Amino acid sequence: MKVKLEDVLEAMDFVNDDTQYYYDVKNEKVLMVFDGMVDGEDNPELIEEIEDSFIEEYIPLPGQYEINEYRIMEEFIYDLPEGRNQDTLERAIQGRGAFRRFKDRLFDLNLEQKWYDYRERAYERIAKEWCEKYNIDIVE
Repeated sequence: MKVKLEDVLEAMDFVNDDTQYYYDVKNEKVLMVFDGMVDGEDNPELIEEIEDSFIEEYIPLPGQYEINEYRIMEEFIYDLPEGRNQDTLERAIQGRGAFRRFKDRLFDLNLEQKWYDYRERAYERIAKEWCEKYNIDIVE
């Protein structure tokens, strides 16, 4: 089995409560399941097949819980040198609206690019661990 890392990363970027992604073992490709459709096509038979062959033939890609964006934000903050930036971002992620405040403070502190680079590396690590777990080779 093989998959392009960029296909897994793209799916991880767009995963949400309504959209799931699966790796089709037989065809070696990533499928998007959204609103009763597969890859934008109405295909109730394939949806049923995915549900019935879950894991054996259709492996779920990392979802919101496996990715855990909040944990990635925390790790980013604790990787920063101790001081004002770390303190400001720690406060920003407390309570409701944490994601918006975090992004606003990143902008204020001129740390946006550093965050996006960190987040990209975290997503790559999660994607590679997923591939390793299911013995899927990464191809270019």
